[in-house]
Amino acid sequence: MDTLSIADPQGMATKPLDLNHLHHTVPLGSPDWISMNGIFWGLFLLILIASKNQTEKNRKSLGWFLGALSLINFAASNIKMVLDHTWYIENSLPLHLCGMSAFIAAYLLIRGSQLSYELLVYWGAGAIHAFLTPEITNGSSLYNHIEYSISHGIIILGSMYATMRLGYTPRPGSWWKVFLYTQLTIPVIGGANYLTGGNYMYLCQKPTADNPFVIGEWPWYILGLEFAIILHFFAFYHLHKALATWRSNRA
Repeated sequence: MDTLSIADPQGMATKPLDLNHLHHTVPLGSPDWISMNGIFWGLFLLILIASKNQTEKNRKSLGWFLGALSLINFAASNIKMVLDHTWYIENSLPLHLCGMSAFIAAYLLIRGSQLSYELLVYWGAGAIHAFLTPEITNGSSLYNHIEYSISHGIIILGSMYATMRLGYTPRPGSWWKVFLYTQLTIPVIGGANYLTGGNYMYLCQKPTADNPFVIGEWPWYILGLEFAIILHFFAFYHLHKALATWRSNRA
């Protein structure tokens, strides 16, 4: 829904305001895309392999480090935006699912809880798409590429690390329960969009990135995303359940 408008230079007409105008899309297969994905997935495998034979204490310490890094990354990004005068209330709040997941990852890895684990397992599906079809919400600078990669990388790694190295297992039925919890965020974030003029969770305008699950215009793409979300949640439940079983059998 794109109801805001801006006047043209002559003041004679109005045109829709692109709610994603501050976003930067990284084209699939571009050098930036290859660098982001190559570095992240390489580190992802390295950390999981290196932590395999570590003691429980060392595994918890590494988890704590990753959780702290998520918080430091968020704080540094916001400080930089404030200093650069690029912090905008309609674009810079952590109100996308991935923004909220960064805090959930930090809580899970530092303090730990079953609910935070399950939220991260299912919401982390969006972070995988964030690497496959990156849309950086705060600009195209090298720093923003790094910040984006750290933020979304810890979301993905955090849930896998919790399953494979910290002993967590998703509970039966958790996938559809988290799907229902996710629906509760929609009116809250919708209200925030109304108050700030933002497009958090892409409720008012579809993403710029060419994601195959974003089909049609507003509001139909939202219905398509809901269907994709529940499919992803179901698949990620079985993935993490299988990984937990594999972990237990090798213990």
